[in-house]
Amino acid sequence: MFSNMKNFNYFMPTKVIFGVNSLDNVSNELANLGTKALLVTGKSSARKYGYTDLIINSLKKNNIDTIVFEEIESNPDALIIDKGGQLAKDEGCNFIIGLGGGSAIDAAKGIAAVVAENKSIWDFVEGYEIKKKVLPIVAIPTTAGTGSETTPYSVVSNKKIKRKDAFASKYIYPSISILNPSLTLSLSPYYTATTGMDTLAHAIEAYTSVLANSVSDLFALEAIRLVSENLRTAVSNGKDINARSNMMLASAIAGVAIAQADTTIAHVIGEAIGAIYDTDHGMSVTLTLPEVMKFNCVSNFEKYANISRIMGLNISNLSIREAAFKSAEAIRDLMIDIGLPLNLKDKGVGEIKNIMPLVLRPGLTATNPRSIDKKQFEEIIKASYGI
Repeated sequence: MFSNMKNFNYFMPTKVIFGVNSLDNVSNELANLGTKALLVTGKSSARKYGYTDLIINSLKKNNIDTIVFEEIESNPDALIIDKGGQLAKDEGCNFIIGLGGGSAIDAAKGIAAVVAENKSIWDFVEGYEIKKKVLPIVAIPTTAGTGSETTPYSVVSNKKIKRKDAFASKYIYPSISILNPSLTLSLSPYYTATTGMDTLAHAIEAYTSVLANSVSDLFALEAIRLVSENLRTAVSNGKDINARSNMMLASAIAGVAIAQADTTIAHVIGEAIGAIYDTDHGMSVTLTLPEVMKFNCVSNFEKYANISRIMGLNISNLSIREAAFKSAEAIRDLMIDIGLPLNLKDKGVGEIKNIMPLVLRPGLTATNPRSIDKKQFEEIIKASYGI
């Protein structure tokens, strides 16, 4: 029964604490990490909704001082991350907390690496390898979508040269991730939708990646199911704590899936769009996902048919090929139901020719299940644009 099973390694060092009361004893959980934390977060939301003060006051209970770095924006720039690293060094911080969406958590990972290696964050993007443990990283997400709470990836923007790239290291897995669905109750319908679709993209791309294995498939399939059954409710009724909890769980386990199997070309294109036009990551990936699925579908009809089934489509009377191609339709139907635009043009993305140099850089398509050339990239991007 195991004759066709791939060999694989499974590594997941993050302690995950999940639940609506998961922040009640946060200071006890973090007490062993040190006496001074750098809290990395955004400019307004965490402070506005009381999350920043909640963390600071909790840490005080165990005599942990907090230095707050509130300069993180969507698509955080390398200069800001380097600035945070310098602050952590100057203040003698023992550990880093990322509070917010994926941008804050990715920035926290980058800052920890900058401190450990005394390098610029862009050095890691360009290939410098982290050689030792970094400062402990604590992830406290306030969105349900990026999966950064369970991955070894950090996405960084360089706005000077209009690049957006990720680097990976086993050393930047969060030591602890505290997942409290209550922190997502204040998330707007728009960001609930886009971050939720990012989760779905992670799951689908991990499931269909050439690196997919038996373990990553388990997490990916469950994440697809959870998003399909809960995202519409989370968008339409943001106070539904059950839907919020399921979406936060989906984000975390989709993160586990991509930590094992990586993503495919939907993220390659999406990150290129974000680099040029500074669009939200989840939206950029979402608007390319259906066309990428249509293109990749022929690589594994069975898996894409399975996606259709898990997303609730009745495929019993369809051929496996027909059922597979329905998966892209299921994505578009979900996008319609949660009020998202259906193409890049509707989102205001400009000329697509600017995107091509970024997606054609060497090494970006290694995990995609189907080989792709320049013309095919252009066709996918044009179709995603609405041409």
